[in-house]
Amino acid sequence: MGEKSNFPEVWGLGLGLFLALYAGFLNHITPKEPALDNHSGFESTLLGLEMAETPKHVQDLIGIPDTIDFFHLSTEYRRVHYFDFGFIFCYLAFLTYTGHYAGRKVRPIFLKIFMGMILLLVIAGFADLIENILILNILDAKTAEEMTPSLEYLKPTSQLKWFCLFSYVAIVSVYFWLYEKGWILRTAAILFFTGFFLQMFSIIRTNLLELSFPFFLVGLVCSWFHYGFSLAFSSLSKKT
Repeated sequence: MGEKSNFPEVWGLGLGLFLALYAGFLNHITPKEPALDNHSGFESTLLGLEMAETPKHVQDLIGIPDTIDFFHLSTEYRRVHYFDFGFIFCYLAFLTYTGHYAGRKVRPIFLKIFMGMILLLVIAGFADLIENILILNILDAKTAEEMTPSLEYLKPTSQLKWFCLFSYVAIVSVYFWLYEKGWILRTAAILFFTGFFLQMFSIIRTNLLELSFPFFLVGLVCSWFHYGFSLAFSSLSKKT
């Protein structure tokens, strides 16, 4: 019998590294300061734009049309969201890999549930695509009246995206807690579920969404470290 391939772990390692570099690039080109002010207690200008509800929220972030601030900031946000179209497929691939690998020990039960989890990712990806289109429409608007139709759908679409993503990792956290051993994935399970809990309450207090992100991101790092880094190199060491 041939040796067991460690391709899934190595593939996860590479995908996680690429996703981290892509995210770092997007963060680097995202404007860090609003033109005037951010809303709802957000520190992140990108989240502030995603959760904007009124033309004033948008204009406080990117400035008044036909001004220098508006020209530069709208150009930078437009570039970020063009690149974000590619980022959507990268994070969906990584989450699919993480979720599928998490259920390998309970495959018969998990595969039935996993189809529902994939549906969550499909909805999240579709909502993210719509969100980007709505934001690009807003950036192209010249007046508050032109922004209004897109703003009616922007925040609900963004909330739907984050709800589906956090719900997905919350389900993954159950598998980590019940079927995995070791502190890395147990830690990831706690982080994912805490992030999901905070995201749920962000419907009432919007800026809790920003607080939930560190839990989400560190949970993903723990998952990547175990499945991509730890398992890949332990598998390689056994072969040498």
